[in-house]
Amino acid sequence: MVTADVYVSELEFKNHESFRGLVASRYLPALSGEGVTVAEALRWESKMVVEAIEIAALWLADTDSLALKLDCASYCGDRARHFLLLSERLAALGLAAGSYDPRQGGYSRLFGFLRSLQTSEERAAAGFVTLAGMSATRLAALASFCEEKGDGDTARLVRDSILPDEEHRVEVGRETLIALVTAEDTQARARRASYKTVELLTDMYDPAMFRKMSGRGPTRKQR
Repeated sequence: MVTADVYVSELEFKNHESFRGLVASRYLPALSGEGVTVAEALRWESKMVVEAIEIAALWLADTDSLALKLDCASYCGDRARHFLLLSERLAALGLAAGSYDPRQGGYSRLFGFLRSLQTSEERAAAGFVTLAGMSATRLAALASFCEEKGDGDTARLVRDSILPDEEHRVEVGRETLIALVTAEDTQARARRASYKTVELLTDMYDPAMFRKMSGRGPTRKQR
């Protein structure tokens, strides 16, 4: 068995390879190939934010780890602020307040999986090291996408006000996970939870799923 810090470093290295691959082969092609607008990309991001808030709130209530409990509480606050920032930006882009509910269309399979996790090491690995890590990688790509669309204001919002919080969350989650994976069984559970999270994230970048989650419905011509 490797030490906890080596284990987490190896897990993150494998995750980062997967994150870069997902962004390059799934997320960015879904944006460009579907002719997605900045507003539609932000609606999809809003749904991801709401699911993250709900998962952290559910875990907060019954986690055994005090460190993870505090991580969950902090994450709920960060992501709630992100949702408000995204909503304000969507309003500036012409989406009237209340015209879009990110809960429409139901919750993702990823949400169901994360909700099912019971141990602190699974939750830290899946929710903070993996999900937040992928979120940080995706947000950097989203900011570049917004710039390419000529929307510098949205790019700055994502890059300066949302992305740093996600990067910090990964750092906090890493330290929490290191304290939790000091035995072979905890490392095995954390690894399985992380890998399954990556697998389900892959499904979420499918063009059909992206259309559903962004609220744009079936493929349509862009005006």
